Amino acid sequence: MRTLLLASALLAGLFVSLAAVPVPDTAPGPYRAFCKTMWLFATPCAEISTKLVQQIQAWSPQYTLLLGLPTYIKANHTSLSSPEGENIILILNPTVLSAGCRVTAMSFSLAFTSLLDGGLNYCNLNNLVSASGLTSAPGFMEMTNEWACLSYGLATCKA
Repeated sequence: MRTLLLASALLAGLFVSLAAVPVPDTAPGPYRAFCKTMWLFATPCAEISTKLVQQIQAWSPQYTLLLGLPTYIKANHTSLSSPEGENIILILNPTVLSAGCRVTAMSFSLAFTSLLDGGLNYCNLNNLVSASGLTSAPGFMEMTNEWACLSYGLATCKA
C-alpha cells in the first residue's frame, strides 16, 4: 500500500510539473488543437537533443528546424493535411537523480481549427521520438493524457 501511495504521489508530481512548465509566447489560442507530453530518459540531455535535431533535419522540408539548442528545440511541421502547420517546442531539463533527461514536448496547430485534430499534434511528437530511436533509449517513459493532449486517444500515428 505504501508503494502504491508513493507511486501515485510521484505521478501526480510529474503531471503538476508538466502543467507548470511555462508556455512560450507562441502558445496556442483558445481554438487551436494542441498536445503537451513529457518524456523521461535515463540518457543525458545532450544525446537526446542531438538525436531529435538530427531527426528534424532528416525530415526536411516537412519539418523545419527553427532553433536547435541543447535545452530548447523549436521546429515547424507542415503537410498536405495541415498546410498551415504546427509549431513543435521541446524543452530539455537534466534530471538530478538519474543523470537523465526530462523533455517537455509540445505541438500546437497554427490555424484556427477544431480542437479535435484526430491526434495530429500527438503524432507530430510521437513520430519524432519514435523515428529518432529514442523510444528504445534507456529509461524511456512517456506521460500524457487527454487533458494535456487533445485527441490523444484517437491518434493513429504513422511515421
